Amino acid sequence: MGQYTLGAIGIGHWFERLYIGMKESNRIKVAKAAGANPASGKTDRLNALGLTKDDYYAIPESSIIPRDFFGGLDIVHISDPNEFHALQTKQSLGEGKITITEKTWGINRKEFNEVVGFIRKNGFEKKAYLHLHYTHKTLTMNLEELLKKYTARYGKVRAVSMTFFENVREGDMRRKGWLFSTGSGGLFMDWIHPFEILHFGAKADSMSLGDIELYAENPDYDLSNPTGIHAEVNVSGRFFSGGTVAFIRIAKGTKENKKSARFVFESGSYLDLNYMDSETEFHSNRRGSWGLYENGKKIEEGEPEGPTTSDILVSDMVKMCEGTGAGFSVDEAVKIFEPQWEYQELVKKKSLRANREENERFIRCGLTLAIDSCILA
Repeated sequence: MGQYTLGAIGIGHWFERLYIGMKESNRIKVAKAAGANPASGKTDRLNALGLTKDDYYAIPESSIIPRDFFGGLDIVHISDPNEFHALQTKQSLGEGKITITEKTWGINRKEFNEVVGFIRKNGFEKKAYLHLHYTHKTLTMNLEELLKKYTARYGKVRAVSMTFFENVREGDMRRKGWLFSTGSGGLFMDWIHPFEILHFGAKADSMSLGDIELYAENPDYDLSNPTGIHAEVNVSGRFFSGGTVAFIRIAKGTKENKKSARFVFESGSYLDLNYMDSETEFHSNRRGSWGLYENGKKIEEGEPEGPTTSDILVSDMVKMCEGTGAGFSVDEAVKIFEPQWEYQELVKKKSLRANREENERFIRCGLTLAIDSCILA
């Protein structure tokens, strides 16, 4: 079996995680790296990837990738700050490279649509890959079968509650200068994962943002941009009853760490999904768990097995190099990101809720997966 060469733009925490799957597969060789900072500050990371400073390319402030970087590469992986993704994705595709872009093709509707138009106009659908981390989580991939089974027994899904709280992490403190800013899409884009679960797992065909509330959950992170968000999303699809609302709560820098989703059926029974951190998944056989509840009592449960998201990404990259299309369609990407652009319009009309009681209620409702707004008037 052949081996393909990859150039990494951004070799931070997320690429380090994904590299585990690349190294184990022996099908993808990291040949070059690039980033905004000089190589002198990245010696340890380069060495961990089997690279030297001669394999590293500094990207100027214009964010244009040096042309020499592309020589000899089959794949380019982009995981630097989101604000550079639109330009770099188009540049890499224009160089004829299979291009894996983490999280987003653009930080706003205009940028995103420009990349989408560029892909369609040039026929790059089989070279452009948008990597969304929860799309290939085992729980997400198994969700359709669970909903088939339980909606037949308990009726359609009448409400959803999703909580994604992350406690304080050293990497976030280093990245906070851009992580929460609108210049990189902010927290809502960083945690686009609930929409992946709804679309790819629960087969929602429509997701429309109804309302949002913004919280200053961790002032050490940011006092001008939200570090906690409550969102209410109108959802439709074959597993959902009319008027289904998904209550989504996301936050960084919380005391608690929770990544869970609850699907409440018309009968009142509900299905809970409990996701694992990627670090845990990549270093163990654990892929999360699910439980089915009647009258608040768990009556069925499971801990599914399967490949990690890194394993699937590597497999998809190899397929693309071999000429087989992989990943989801551009049309699906457009659908997944529509609530992001709705959020960017709504956020202009909202102010941060910094009151302690308000924030405590927000956290409490997230931890209990409450099926209501939980917003203090």
